[in-house]
Amino acid sequence: MRDLIQLNLNALRVAESAARNRSFVRAAEEQRLTPSAVSQRIKALEAQLRFPLFKRKNNAIVLTHEGEAFIARVREGLSKITEARMMVKDPKRETTLYLCALPTFIMRWLIQRLPDFQRRHPEITLNISQSYATPDLDRADFDLGIFYGDGDFGRLEAELLFKEDLTPVCRPSAITEIGKDLLSLKVRDLRHFTLLHSATCTLNWAAWLEHAGEPQVIEEARPMYFDSCMLTFEAARNGLGFACANRAYVAEDIVYGRLVAPFTVLQPNRNGWYVLRSMRRSQSKPMEIFRDWIRDQADLSLEVVDMLSQDVIASK
Repeated sequence: MRDLIQLNLNALRVAESAARNRSFVRAAEEQRLTPSAVSQRIKALEAQLRFPLFKRKNNAIVLTHEGEAFIARVREGLSKITEARMMVKDPKRETTLYLCALPTFIMRWLIQRLPDFQRRHPEITLNISQSYATPDLDRADFDLGIFYGDGDFGRLEAELLFKEDLTPVCRPSAITEIGKDLLSLKVRDLRHFTLLHSATCTLNWAAWLEHAGEPQVIEEARPMYFDSCMLTFEAARNGLGFACANRAYVAEDIVYGRLVAPFTVLQPNRNGWYVLRSMRRSQSKPMEIFRDWIRDQADLSLEVVDMLSQDVIASK
């Protein structure tokens, strides 16, 4: 680790993040920098090292041979720094929770529930960051992570919050615009609408339509593309078409009439959202409190989702 000491620690963190995310843009989001700042820091680091760390391949960045060897040592060094810091008693750790989660999960599910956590636990300060890539909680400063997957997150302890159930949603007025109503709408009628696709959930529509027995609709309907699920939900709320959404993400919009889920067909997914924790670290009081609270919130969320599904079935 001695040869890393003379290098800028922030630049090393940025380089490690870019290598893990395989993207300067996502590294920028994770490190709370601009993509330009990430690029500049990595260029300065490469100039100091006198060899390139990254090369571009198929619209992504990959490590060079020298970069792979270097980043492996950087991760080892950052891990030792984190371990040393954890050994020192930090008073903030007794009252602060450091959480990292997927941006869509934060915006569509978590943030609307945080006022309840604040009311119940004013003694705990939340420090929340967003990331598309699952952080290495053995080395990162985060106490907990909330990420999407099949439950296999390597050495991390993973506790399931809820599975994903997909169903199409749209603005209520969008249905009447084609001369239909909620009760008469059929799956095959989706060919008359715009289907809103997400670059981060590319298989949602194909999977749901296959499950519903109308796979050809995906070829017959007009498509519109966005780079995140969050944008497809906003597009649906603004009347641009149908988004294929996880029910838990849009339950509140349905309750308040901003969106409607007109079909009884649900496409279950074996993947879901998990609370992640490093098994190498002891659980702090804020971690224990937050995990208990978010379990309760997940249970309440599923109750609302099931109630909405029963209402749709009854109306049909």
